[in-house]
Amino acid sequence: MGSSTAEQLRESFVDEQIARLEERLRREQDVPPQLLHGWVEDARGRFAGASVTSFLPILVERLVRARLKAGAVADAAAWAKRLLENELPRRWQHSQGVAGRAAEIARLLPRDEGQVLVVSAWLHDIGYAAEVADTGFHQLDGARYLARHGVPRRVCALVAHHAGAAAVAELNGLSGELAEFEDERGVVRDALWYCDMTTSPDGAHMSFDERMAELRARRGPDDPVVRALDRNGDERAAAVRRTEEFLRRHGR
Repeated sequence: MGSSTAEQLRESFVDEQIARLEERLRREQDVPPQLLHGWVEDARGRFAGASVTSFLPILVERLVRARLKAGAVADAAAWAKRLLENELPRRWQHSQGVAGRAAEIARLLPRDEGQVLVVSAWLHDIGYAAEVADTGFHQLDGARYLARHGVPRRVCALVAHHAGAAAVAELNGLSGELAEFEDERGVVRDALWYCDMTTSPDGAHMSFDERMAELRARRGPDDPVVRALDRNGDERAAAVRRTEEFLRRHGR
């Protein structure tokens, strides 16, 4: 057997082993398949040109599992950064502010609930990105994009309904489409709305009233988001008030 043939057989064996590794990790982990595949390929690329490849699957697994341990929050932040930082820098600043406030509130929640809140906060506005936008209704577009990429349904739903999306959907004739995602009621949902509606476009903290005034001035009276305030302004305010009461109960 020639050396080139032997090399091809070794490469084929390594390819098979890594494919099995990826399939196993996909079954074990609640991570979007495309994201997991990218991590596997990135890990493998670090050993490109290595003279010994027999241990490559083990090394790739170690790197990927280390990345998994970094947590869903870091992945969500990186994903949002990729989609928003260069294309929509102000939206990226806002998202960072929302996620920062969400991280503060998350400390008061059970660990899993806090993680859902922070992940949703990082991803809540990705529907504005060109790669994601479809209908022009950013909450729905973001939620559908995340669902296609295997993100947990609860996070998708929180993104879909944040900031009173139902009223905007009604004005745009998209209520049926938004109904693909359940609108949960509770502390996490209220907190996400609160974080979004008390953070300026530049990521600074501001009061709810200031944020609503800013939104009206920036978008103008004919924008569906502004028109929706006449329908759901009270619902938004109630979510903010409940979150403020929750924070007061915890001494914040």
